[in-house]
This record gives sequence, structure tokens and C-alpha cells, in this order.
Amino acid sequence: MADQTGSSRNYTWLGIVALAGLAWGTYVPVIFYGGKELGGTEGARLTSILCVGLAYFVLAVLIPLGLFLSKRHAWPPLKTTGLVFSGLAGVMGAVGAICVIFASKAAVNAAKSAGLQPDSYRMLIAPLIFGLAPVINTLVSLVWHPKPGNPWHFGLEKLPGAKLVAGIALVGLGSALVLYSKETEEKRERAEMAAMAKVEAKGESAPTPPRDEVQYPAWEWLVFTACAGLAWGTYVPIIFYGGQELTSKPGELGGRLMSILCVGLAYFLLAVLVPVTLMGGGMFKWPEINGSSGLLFSSLAGVAGAVGAICVIFASKAAVDAAKSEGKNPTTYRIYIAPIIFGVAPVINTLVSLFWHPLAGDPFHFGIRHIPGWMLWVGILSVGAGAFLVLLAKEQGEAAHAAPKPQPAGK
Repeated sequence: MADQTGSSRNYTWLGIVALAGLAWGTYVPVIFYGGKELGGTEGARLTSILCVGLAYFVLAVLIPLGLFLSKRHAWPPLKTTGLVFSGLAGVMGAVGAICVIFASKAAVNAAKSAGLQPDSYRMLIAPLIFGLAPVINTLVSLVWHPKPGNPWHFGLEKLPGAKLVAGIALVGLGSALVLYSKETEEKRERAEMAAMAKVEAKGESAPTPPRDEVQYPAWEWLVFTACAGLAWGTYVPIIFYGGQELTSKPGELGGRLMSILCVGLAYFLLAVLVPVTLMGGGMFKWPEINGSSGLLFSSLAGVAGAVGAICVIFASKAAVDAAKSEGKNPTTYRIYIAPIIFGVAPVINTLVSLFWHPLAGDPFHFGIRHIPGWMLWVGILSVGAGAFLVLLAKEQGEAAHAAPKPQPAGK
């Protein structure tokens, strides 16, 4: 009976990881719609960032502060290293969210200046981010092994197994295919609808839809996209170490709450105070708010981002506890968290986009407009196969660890 209970407890971290993937998977389409409803000005993008920051402030600052001040949970040891790295993780998360917002607009501007359709470059943003982030995360986790009180401990302690490498590669490839397929189908559909509108206006027969042309992206949006992938890719290992430094005892909730608080304060600084200062100081104009959809959905995107960040913090601790309960290295399961999250997130993103087609002033417009092409299904299968290989590598590692050692001859 004890083994069954332990097994159930050990897989709790997988459920938390799935919830993080669900939250971050819905973040991108929601923030795109919220920003679109607010308009295309600099002030509108800053307002969208402001809404995200306020959502983080409520969930990741006010709630932990309330729990601490009400003495429901004791303050953890306020170690400088833990506070710095937890705050740095919040900075990386906020930078990634801000880069997503600015990358979208930069991509649209680059496409327009090149005489292309506005979404010609934007369609590549999400695939690049979700493909780059898990690779960055894995590389960081393989070479950065911080110790208590010594964050600058680097080295390649062991080479990753073939299954783990193949699984992470498939997750990244599948993520890119899924999101690229989604954006390609949406772009083709918009082009066909525009062509049909012109035909109906002229009374002519419908032409054959044009094939997608090879695009040559400008560098500005690529910089924002790469920064988002780098920021979100390094978030997980940084927040894990920061939380570890803030927790004096295994399983202590206060350390995790303080990690969340540090993340929320970083978001408040970058995504609330900076936009308010820029627009309040007159450097950028406040956008004209026509209706509440833009504010509402930008804030919901912030809620999704905050929930994902909180889940990462709790998943990291649950994964460490699971490994310790089985007598394994504390990082045995933690290295799988980011690949699984970034494998689930693009699939969720695609499913949301397949059913949710918000219109200007009508956010609750659902339906399936078309059956996706082969690239989407190959991408989903690739993500699934990658996640399977990652988990298979973990299971085989457990089996090898639990196997009895061979006895010397004659005993």
C-alpha cells in the first residue's frame, strides 16, 4: 500500500506541469487578441503589458503577501542569493512576455514595409519561441549545476542519453510544425477570403488561391522573438535555484511563496511601473479605450501567464520531492519539466486557435472553419512522441536505479 501511495505522489508533478502547459498555451492567442482590441499604437502595446503586469501583481504579489502578513505561512529565510535569482527569474519571464508583444508589431511593420501581407512574418514568431525555449532550457540545465550558496557552478556532469536528446528534439520540432501549420492555415484562409471578396465585387469567377511565397524576414522581429525564447528558456532553471535558496526545509511552502512574490515584483516593476511612467510622463499617449475587450483579454493573458509561472515553481519542488523519495538525484525529474511544458503549450495553442476565432468587438466567436493540413497532425504526433521518449528515458532510469546490484561470485 505504501508503494502505491508513493507512486501516486511521485506523479503529482506531471499534473502541475500539464496545467502550466495549458496556461502558457493559451497565453499567446489571448494576448494577441487583447492587444489587437487595444489598437496598434505604442501606447496600446504598453497598455497591454500593463494589464499583464497588474494580473501578475494580484496573483503573485498580493496573495503571497496576504498569506505571509496573516501569519498563515511563516516568512522564509531571506537569503540574498534566493531573492536575487527569484527576482531574476521574474525579469526573464517579464522580458519574454514583453518581447512577444513587441515582436508581433515589429513583424507586421516589417512585412508592410516589404510590401507583403501583414502576418507574413508574425506567423513564425510562436513556432520559433516554443521551439527555441526548451532547447535553451535543456542546455542550461545540463551545464549549470548551482549549489547552495554557490550559484556559479558549471560543468557537464554527464552526457544526456539518446532518448532524452531525441525526445527534446522531437518536442521542439513538433512545436514548430504545430504552430507554423496553424499560422499558415490562417494566413491562407484570410488570403482566400480577401480574393473571394474582390471576385464578388467584380462579379468574376473565383481564381485559384495563390501559393505561399518564400518570405525573407527582417531582423528586428527576429531579435524580439529570439529574446523571448531565451528569456522563457532560462526561466525554469533560474526560478528553481532561487526557490531552493529560499527554502530552509524540504517541502516548505514559504520558500515557494516567496519565489512567486519575487517574480510578481519583477513583473510589477517592468510591466506596470515602466509603462505607467512612460505614458504618464507623456513619452507615449494613452490609447483610446473603445470597449473593455482589450483590457479584459490582456488581463486574462496575464492571469494565464501567472498561473503558468506559479505551476512551474510548484512543479519544480514536486519533482525534486519525487526524486528524493526514491533516493535519486534531486534533478532527475526536474530536467523534464520544461520540455513537457513547451510540448503541451503549442498543442493547446493550436487547439484554441482552431475553435476560437474572435472578431472585433465579438470575442466569443467559436467554430471550426477548416480541417487542418498534414503539417499540424505531424507536429502533434512529433510532440507526443517527444514527450513519450522523455518520459520513457525517465522510467528506464528508474528501473536501472531500482535494479538489485549483482552479488559477487560465491555468495
